[in-house]
Order: sequence, then structure tokens, then C-alpha cells
Amino acid sequence: MTPSIMRLFWNLVYQAQPNLILHLEDEKLISWLKDQVRQKLSLDRHQEDDLRDYISDRIPLIRDIASNQ
Repeated sequence: MTPSIMRLFWNLVYQAQPNLILHLEDEKLISWLKDQVRQKLSLDRHQEDDLRDYISDRIPLIRDIASNQ
């Protein structure tokens, strides 16, 4: 994953409504976050797969950030 995708992703996490992040099921949260990135950047299939894996591996961290906001 490129640094620009990672930077955009984490900016979106910090800007998202905490309640949304905390209440979506894991798969829906992953899809929602991927869609948010795709609205800002054009991703190829490989980048989408990498982003999905990246988000999936960090769900506990994402929820922890949301609960602390």
C-alpha cells in the first residue's frame, strides 16, 4: 500500500463519526472504509485487496481510536 493511501485512510478514520465505527459489524466497517477511500482515490484490484487486508488487520485499533474520540 502506498503512503498516500495509508495517509488518506487514517485521516478518514479520524474524521469518521465514532458511533458509526463502533456500531458497524466488522465486514460492513471494512466495506464502508474501503468505499470512503475509493471515493477519494482510484484503486486497482491489487490495491483494493491490500487495503481490505490492512483494514481487517487493524479493526481493533480502529475501534479503539473511535472509542477514545
